[in-house]
Amino acid sequence: MNNNVATLADISVVVTRPQNQSQELVQKLTASGAEVIQFPTLDIQPIEPDPKAKAKILDLDRYDFVICVSTNAANFGLEALADYWPQWPVQQQWIAVGPATGHAMDGWQLNVKVAQQGATSETLLNWPELQNLCDKRVLILRGEGGRETLADTLRTRGAQVDYLELYRRALPQPDTSHLFQALDSAQSLILTVTSGDGLRNLMTLAGARLKRMQQCPLLVVSGRLAQFAREQGFTQLIEASSAASDDIIEALEKY
Repeated sequence: MNNNVATLADISVVVTRPQNQSQELVQKLTASGAEVIQFPTLDIQPIEPDPKAKAKILDLDRYDFVICVSTNAANFGLEALADYWPQWPVQQQWIAVGPATGHAMDGWQLNVKVAQQGATSETLLNWPELQNLCDKRVLILRGEGGRETLADTLRTRGAQVDYLELYRRALPQPDTSHLFQALDSAQSLILTVTSGDGLRNLMTLAGARLKRMQQCPLLVVSGRLAQFAREQGFTQLIEASSAASDDIIEALEKY
């Protein structure tokens, strides 16, 4: 990809990432010639640790593995843990689900293994060190709620698995005027979503324009998300290989 060439000229791209996490993608889309409509469909709100969460934080040295499943989990989790652990426990393996999450953990002097680009929680289940987990303890840093596949599978392999939930995903109230104007016009409009929650909120915020929105091409970042989008009535799907900005732009250029 050549960032100096306006490869995406004459199209509008709707970026639905949270406001404070969209800057890199917006800049790269703009450099590629696209008009960008910022329409955040998730508001990431930190959760204050309750007594049970504080107990897990204080027991950090009792966990053999600590898994961060998202950039938000890494950012909020490390800030919370560092307040109690000025020096990290030794002989503890940290795991980042994807390079972006790994990047968020840079500079913390952790023993981190980073999953490759496009990896998911299920990818980790193929790792040799996560096969036989008898008498091992695992702490998963994540947002409120979420999928259970990773924890359930690790438990079947003998691990004791705990969650430390650090943030919640709320429905924001973005300005809809620019997006609705674009939907009502004949311009080429491509939607992008990077999570199921983001897509659900996008549909909620669309209101009476949902049917028009479902006629737009929709870029997703995984096969699982593509299947969910089809179930919601979206038929023109563009699947990027990951949620990384360069992979999103590459998929848009191919489309």
